[in-house]
Amino acid sequence: MNINRLSFMRTPFNIAPKWRVEDVLLLIIMVVLNYPIYYQEPFQRQFYINDLTIAHPYATTQRVNDFMLFVYSFVVPFLTILTIGSILGDKRHLIFILYTSLLGLCLAWFSTSFLTNFIKNWIGRLRPDFLARCEPQEGLPLDTLFTAIEVCTTKNHERLLDGFRTTPSGHSSESFAGLGYLYFWLCGQLLTESPVVPIWRKMVAFLPLLGASLIALSRTQDYRHHFVDVLLGSILGYVMGHFFYRRTFPAIDDPLSFKPLMDDSDVTLEGMISHQRISDEELHPLSDDGL
Repeated sequence: MNINRLSFMRTPFNIAPKWRVEDVLLLIIMVVLNYPIYYQEPFQRQFYINDLTIAHPYATTQRVNDFMLFVYSFVVPFLTILTIGSILGDKRHLIFILYTSLLGLCLAWFSTSFLTNFIKNWIGRLRPDFLARCEPQEGLPLDTLFTAIEVCTTKNHERLLDGFRTTPSGHSSESFAGLGYLYFWLCGQLLTESPVVPIWRKMVAFLPLLGASLIALSRTQDYRHHFVDVLLGSILGYVMGHFFYRRTFPAIDDPLSFKPLMDDSDVTLEGMISHQRISDEELHPLSDDGL
């Protein structure tokens, strides 16, 4: 039996390629596995108790906590795509463009979160506030390498382990994955690279990147991450956002940047204008000349 190289799945009417059924299954698997991956015990590196880079205070109140990160980096892009897509999308491919746009966002965000959590635990670098989490014993010698189990007196074991998960910054990677994807999506839908459109469209599209930058930098203000953690996380998230956007849409400078790659509808820029004219004529069939 020969296997179709484009799709290993056999579905009615061959819907798998266009509607990316296999990508949906991959998304479900990543969502399920992300929780145990995050709580996997990280590698615990040795440290000096007089290392000033890990001696910052522990912030009990964060500028952007985990819940607000999810809202800013995923919920806001999701609702923005749903709203603007519904307004701008031609009804001939509206359902498909919303579906594929939101699927791309979900893949970008959850795959970035999955990869970030895996790397965090594998690297096991210490956060800037690690000593405050550790609460080391008094009278320990300086310039001596210790492990957490040897010198830490804290009873909050979960918070201590989280102190080994600093590289890369999850807030940074997830922000740039979700809001970075939204940036590319807005550029494509608003045709920002076309020379005939006003510059304000590009400025509007850039706002998600500004928001992602502020979220990422807030992690250094809360002493949750080193600057290199934020930089690496931001690059990772931006690359993932761009990768999954380009898996879904053409480049933002493409003449049909608003149209998904797997869209088999006959929607074009000229066709959308003609379609709009026909709709207007149906509402107002008689002109002044015809009266």
